Amino acid sequence: MAPTRNTASTATSEDNFNPFVLEEVFPPWGSEAALMQTAEHYASETLSSIYFDLNTFSRFQQDANADDFHSMQVMDNLVGVTVAFMEESFTQYKKSKRVDKKQGESKYLAADNRFYATVCEIGWKMSAICAHTEAFRRAFREADYRLWGCLLNRIQENALSIEHYAHSRALDWTSLIKNVTGPLPGLPSIQEAVASALDWVVDHPHHTVLTLDGGLKRPEFQGQFQTNIDRSIVGEGFSVDPTAKSEATSLEGCHMCGSYDDCGCTLQSRVADLVELVEYPGKGTGVRSLASFKRNDILDIYVGELRPNANQDDVYPLTQSPDGTNGLLLCYVCSEKSGNWTRFLNHSCQPSTQFMVRTIGNRVVTTIEAVRNILPFEELTIDYGADYWSTGKRTCACGHWNCCSNPSSASGSPQPSSSVLGGKISKNKTAKGKKATKGKKGSKKGTKTKAKR
Repeated sequence: MAPTRNTASTATSEDNFNPFVLEEVFPPWGSEAALMQTAEHYASETLSSIYFDLNTFSRFQQDANADDFHSMQVMDNLVGVTVAFMEESFTQYKKSKRVDKKQGESKYLAADNRFYATVCEIGWKMSAICAHTEAFRRAFREADYRLWGCLLNRIQENALSIEHYAHSRALDWTSLIKNVTGPLPGLPSIQEAVASALDWVVDHPHHTVLTLDGGLKRPEFQGQFQTNIDRSIVGEGFSVDPTAKSEATSLEGCHMCGSYDDCGCTLQSRVADLVELVEYPGKGTGVRSLASFKRNDILDIYVGELRPNANQDDVYPLTQSPDGTNGLLLCYVCSEKSGNWTRFLNHSCQPSTQFMVRTIGNRVVTTIEAVRNILPFEELTIDYGADYWSTGKRTCACGHWNCCSNPSSASGSPQPSSSVLGGKISKNKTAKGKKATKGKKGSKKGTKTKAKR
């Protein structure tokens, strides 16, 4: 009997070509599938704009509450436009009353009114929250039935995320509908919607994680809640900030202004407002983008407690290297207790971001920067570095064709990757190690060590 052999590795791209799969990705121009694909794309972009508008509304509201005159004027305009939209929608809804010739009585017909259909589809809560955004109001008036249907589906899929996003920014959506009077035939109960408002104490948006079972939880480490800070703090073991700019820590000019002298530059990033913490299957807490980002965008700075060693933190430490010098590492940035959203980035062998050492203002920091264009609702990922996997005790199962733990990666056979596209979380099987070691000194790129949370 002739010996058999495995021919899978010798298969050509033509052998694996599937015209049906290709047609799903690139449907014929003008076909219903192509039109729906376009609608799905614009629905995701519109949903991203809804988050952006909610955050903008919140920013002006905060400044108005601080008696900023310009913000107070803007808020008067924003509230007025929102109220006018709801009043116009109610008016059109009431005009949809028609006479049923068979029964001889008046009825409200859903097919004649988008407001009626929208409230029935996504409820009063989502309708009232989204009504505060220009993106939703414009789509309500201008979107065709495909785009509008896709958008409502996206809103439903992300209802908890949207509600928490609005709630964490103190948006009082109930005031828009709770005083509505008169009969509302065919519509859900406003009182029930108001009574179901989210009851969740929020002191910072990133003190909440959206769980896989559709709930909320506080991020914690070893039984203690993790808190958000905006910049690193000097820990025990240092009398001065070890990252302060000097000849020993940086030979580069400020990345923001180019100055080699002392300057007061800081990274003014709003990315933290446009990401959220989400649980991912097999990975635990991760970071989901709510907006699109361009390649080379500096998203934020990795912050935490600056320590001379990482003995107290075997999960989150990042080595802070000098900028442009060959000196020893400056410190460890430990964020197991205090840090920002960047500590929750999960590993990927094909990451969307990377660590970079930069001099910004009077300090040397490690930034998180996009290595490619990032879509809204993608999971943001980063490469933890070769040292994390060098012990051989950890196995990455991200599924990418060049996965560091994939013995068949040399064959070049692509595997399914994990991502969040179109506002819907897709399942994946990426796993992180159970035990982490201290970070080692990196060169230009930072090195991070991290274990499964």
